Amino acid sequence: MSAKQVGQELGVGYVLEGSVRRSGGRLRVSTQLVETTSASQVWAERYDVELEEAFAVQDAIAERVAGAIEPELLKTASLPAAARHTGNMTAWEIVRQGTWYFHHVGQQTHLMARELFREACRLDPELAEAHLWLGRVSAGIIAYGWSEHPSEDIREGLDAALAAVRLDEKNPYTHYALAICSAYSNAPEEAVLAAERAIEISPSFALGHLVLGMAELFRGSASSAIAPLEHGLMLNANDPQNFVWLNLLALAHLFAGDGANALAAAVRARKVRPAWRPVQETLACCYATVGRLAEARSSRELMSEMENPSGDALEPLRQRNPHWQERLAELLKQIPSNPLPTGGQT
Repeated sequence: MSAKQVGQELGVGYVLEGSVRRSGGRLRVSTQLVETTSASQVWAERYDVELEEAFAVQDAIAERVAGAIEPELLKTASLPAAARHTGNMTAWEIVRQGTWYFHHVGQQTHLMARELFREACRLDPELAEAHLWLGRVSAGIIAYGWSEHPSEDIREGLDAALAAVRLDEKNPYTHYALAICSAYSNAPEEAVLAAERAIEISPSFALGHLVLGMAELFRGSASSAIAPLEHGLMLNANDPQNFVWLNLLALAHLFAGDGANALAAAVRARKVRPAWRPVQETLACCYATVGRLAEARSSRELMSEMENPSGDALEPLRQRNPHWQERLAELLKQIPSNPLPTGGQT
């Protein structure tokens, strides 16, 4: 029976398919998560483990499935509201429409989403989702350099996130909103606490792990940032904003002294969003730190051709860790301005 048929007969949106093969004392477990309407694969993984590790694999699959489904539901559930309504809407419907704009990750769509979330907050001040999304989009507008008044915008985001936590303290998203706003209000210690609370509520919550890694990095703990960033990216491999988290992972590895893994993460970030200036800057520094100066020069040239946003997604990191900013500046200075002589790099 196909995934579409299963979805129709059982009324479910997703189906987990898989197989198990045994060879001696080892198991090979293959599994994939399929969206039933389109029959498209959302996530797939294969595990080769010892027989006694079977229960651990079950736990890992359950965690990965939860992490993969959640962002897909947020994106697809918001689409009908955005397409359907042209007249009066309830606050909840306005939030769903706003999330549709939010997931397009652009300056105008983020600004449109913010206006919708503001309207939802006005219509229903007790709706936690309206406040948490206003917090999230406020932090995003600042991080991407789309804010004309950063201090006012992050204050609005913090107030909204705190209201969301008050209204629904058992929702991991409210604590995530507080964490991301705290990170961009130069309060990474508070961001760590909020992120940890989100993870306590929902251990498979990818954004909780990701913002914990961000907060650890912003407060100067590069080594401590790596594991939560990697775990969050593993749980949520297809988020359209992963170029931000991958860029942070590259910097965490770089500042922890691991140039090879820093470069690998930066290359992944470039694949997601090659036209984002901070990605090219990080990539240039990573190439420089491993001695690949020709590629470093190419990335720096691309970076210089791109528009420099008015804001800085890494401003909290630079403010709290000036020695890291100096390290990045030194790496950029090592990159030659002219093409290297034929025959290789220095």
